[in-house]
Amino acid sequence: MRLIHFLVVALTVGVLAGCEMFGPDSSYTDQTPDLGEYGGYTLANEAPGFGDPDLVSGYPDEQPFDDEMEDHPEVRNTTRHERTKHYSLRIVWGNLGRRDSTVSAGEDCPVTDWSGSLVVDGGVVTVKQLIRFDPGDYVVRPRPGPQEVEWVSHTQPHLDGLVFHIRHIPRPATGDTEAAVTITTPLYTARIPLEDLEDYREFVIYDECNRVSVVATETTPSRCPRGFLEGAWIAETDTSGHFKGVWVGDRGGFTGHVRGKYTIRDGRRVLFGKLISRSGRFEALLKGTWTPLDAERGPDGYFEGRWVNEDLDVKGFFRCHYCICEDGHGFFHGRWLETCR
Repeated sequence: MRLIHFLVVALTVGVLAGCEMFGPDSSYTDQTPDLGEYGGYTLANEAPGFGDPDLVSGYPDEQPFDDEMEDHPEVRNTTRHERTKHYSLRIVWGNLGRRDSTVSAGEDCPVTDWSGSLVVDGGVVTVKQLIRFDPGDYVVRPRPGPQEVEWVSHTQPHLDGLVFHIRHIPRPATGDTEAAVTITTPLYTARIPLEDLEDYREFVIYDECNRVSVVATETTPSRCPRGFLEGAWIAETDTSGHFKGVWVGDRGGFTGHVRGKYTIRDGRRVLFGKLISRSGRFEALLKGTWTPLDAERGPDGYFEGRWVNEDLDVKGFFRCHYCICEDGHGFFHGRWLETCR
């Protein structure tokens, strides 16, 4: 089967008061908070998971991985180097368009083998989180070395994934092997230059049961905080719907829940949402735009915008790709960044 790859256009990184933000190539250019226009969402606290049992049960705790390579001399030396760049790479594979946990979608899907490896040329890698690994799925131990990770994973109705921490000391080009990360599975293979991991997104669709989504971002300690988003994108009509999911830290553990809605208002595609902590405490309001794509088998579009605190001050920005799968139920995956002051 022909594999069709789609990489959502990378964001240019700019500066706002000495802080990072999505650059001028972004279609979301309105940086002034609209004080009265956040889709009806308020600053109030909520029940955990917005009181939605499917939102809570559908996103169980990721499984932190105690990687023995953190104590490897090469990893320690790379971490301590003053010029080291750090990247987090989050990859999920399988039935990404599954419905809520109360619906048995995907039972007719065959078991798919996603066992594979990630190899870093010019850097080191450690595993930070397993994502929804079932009994019988695992990271292979002992690790082959600080440059390579191997795993065993099989999916059927749902998905699996991993979060990696990649460290790299930039060196002058010498014509030797390019500094890059290579991901290899029976279905998906990619070689990504390490410099592209600053802001990387890719979505590949194979069939109705199997897709893969990769999001990476630079997490060097001197940079503003960054992380990921993942969840369900649910189309109610051709021009409106809602989304819900989790707000994920750069090391893979999720810190809160997000939900929102998208529609067309005054001829413009708009999106609103709310972020709460895992306990239900208000964290932020979201506002942005969404854009469908004319892609035959790639993601159906992307959405982006800003998030603001209780004073409606801009706290950061987000951008994700989304797909619409069975009966309007789909998936989104992307990243957020926080501005620093």
